[in-house]
Amino acid sequence: MERVTVELISTKEFSHVNKGYNPKEVDEFLDDICDEMERMEAEIKDLRQKTTVVRPIQPAAAPQPSAETPGEDVTAQFKEILMTAQQVKEETIRKAKEDAEAIRAKAEAEATERLDGLSEERDSLNRQITELKTTAANYRQQFEQLLQAQQEALEKATDLF
Repeated sequence: MERVTVELISTKEFSHVNKGYNPKEVDEFLDDICDEMERMEAEIKDLRQKTTVVRPIQPAAAPQPSAETPGEDVTAQFKEILMTAQQVKEETIRKAKEDAEAIRAKAEAEATERLDGLSEERDSLNRQITELKTTAANYRQQFEQLLQAQQEALEKATDLF
């Protein structure tokens, strides 16, 4: 797998599918991740610079332990810093996954709510259509009755002339 970098996140393209995530929200979230990664990279760089400057400080009267050399002490500190950075990275990834899941769940809830609202609106419109059809059928029947009455009246009037 390719190493995840700020540049990779910034240039990553995703395919579009129906019922997918809001691209603007995804882009904003990825921007937040990039910002956090840049901050962490700067912090790691700063810590690395500090570890190269750090020298073991020991009192003049205290003898140096024979098992360790000054270079080993710096190496141990560097390993500890790297372990801390690894933990921060893992925590950031875990948090990002939690945030992504929360965003997904919120989007699903909003979509479900919107669909429910649209279903209710559709049902209401269908009821209105049925009512309009019934009203139109009643008007048509009344109009046909009126026309028939008029025709009968004309026929009676023809007998008069």
